[in-house]
Amino acid sequence: MLKEIITLASAKIQECFQTEETNQAARAAQLVVRKSKMDGSGFLKTMVFGCLENPETSLNDWCQTSQDLGISISKQGLDERLTEEAVTFLKNCLVKALKCLQARRGEVMSVLEQFPEVYLQDSTVQSLPISLQELFPGSGGNASPAALKIQLMFGLCSGNLAHVTLQAGRASDACYIEHVQHMLPGSLLLQDLGFFNLPALQTVHEQDNFYLSRWRQDTVIYLAEQPDRPLEMLSFLSAQTQPVTDCSVQVGKTAHLPCRMIVVRLPQEVAEQRRRRLRDDAQRRGKPLSARALALCAWNVFLTNLPPERLSLHQLLACYALRWQIELIFKLWKSQAGLKHLAGLRTGRVLCEIYAKLIGLALTHFLIAPLCFWYIDQHIEISLSKAHSILQHCASNLLSALHQDLPALYKLLEDLFQRILRLARKDKRVQNPSSLQRLALADQFDLAFLFPLA
Repeated sequence: MLKEIITLASAKIQECFQTEETNQAARAAQLVVRKSKMDGSGFLKTMVFGCLENPETSLNDWCQTSQDLGISISKQGLDERLTEEAVTFLKNCLVKALKCLQARRGEVMSVLEQFPEVYLQDSTVQSLPISLQELFPGSGGNASPAALKIQLMFGLCSGNLAHVTLQAGRASDACYIEHVQHMLPGSLLLQDLGFFNLPALQTVHEQDNFYLSRWRQDTVIYLAEQPDRPLEMLSFLSAQTQPVTDCSVQVGKTAHLPCRMIVVRLPQEVAEQRRRRLRDDAQRRGKPLSARALALCAWNVFLTNLPPERLSLHQLLACYALRWQIELIFKLWKSQAGLKHLAGLRTGRVLCEIYAKLIGLALTHFLIAPLCFWYIDQHIEISLSKAHSILQHCASNLLSALHQDLPALYKLLEDLFQRILRLARKDKRVQNPSSLQRLALADQFDLAFLFPLA
């Protein structure tokens, strides 16, 4: 099986970085207008592998990477190439990489086998130099006047970057619905409360997909047995005597979307922690805080179209906690992969670095994804952070092998994968199991086992 994975990876990486199509794209973008050693493929590899090897890369570092490819260029010469044309070229390369660098789905735990894919949707914001304010305006206030928002839909079962969109920092998550058009039929979507959008959930339902989302407090709920009478949520919650309530409802004043509502009463310490955060946020924004909003902090209210036979109540609650995995991805992107470190002030320089790092991240997830499920039956998980460190350590050797031929690339990937399987395992956590471990064990414990993930 490992040989098959390496063979596929070798071919896909060659297709992405080392083809005449890449050079044609550079000419089409007018990045390359005459014959030169620094063709499209050379520029792409210089930018991507320079960032991959050193997340805080400089012009001098890129020049050294270029020299490794046999291309001699000065810092000034490279800087002059970081133009609008280079941005267009790298942007197109990112689109190609996201299509090309897609790993095959591996084995997953039995509870997730029923879904072709489990998608995690979230966004992260990165401050930009003020010179990019017109292209990427920030949200104002104390934040940077220029900011980039990256929307990511991550495939948990495959480990792939399913869809990536770059937006202005001020763009609203609730208005973002592009991701629902990229779901495989029968898949499950897990998203943060900030993405709650009733028309989007209705589209997911109509496409024969599934969703699991938190309820937004301004959304009208009707009990199935009282479709003409809006539910007064706080009174309903206060009347519940069980820690968990599961009932059929209709959502939306006009949509009346049929779904299940799962209500979970949270431990007192969790509710108080939420109230503190809510008060701090209201004070920071200078907005009033209602007693109703504070009272609702004592419950988690979930909405889903998953029928009870697909996931048990315990599994459903543990499944929602898998959203945390995308936060770990963003942490890796910003810290280890250096997305928060952007040198220079010129628009072309900054955007070239952003796109080069995102292409490198697409390559990173593509290489690591098949190995994340290697020890699934042994309950051993691969650490994305540790695997990225290994890849970073081998980046220059990977570039050298890619520059040679397919057998050299195959041999390098074989060594890389063996290192990851041996050295990138997560430490066993008996006292504080991971999200995947909690999902696997969900039906063996009471609800208190799941409360830390509420």
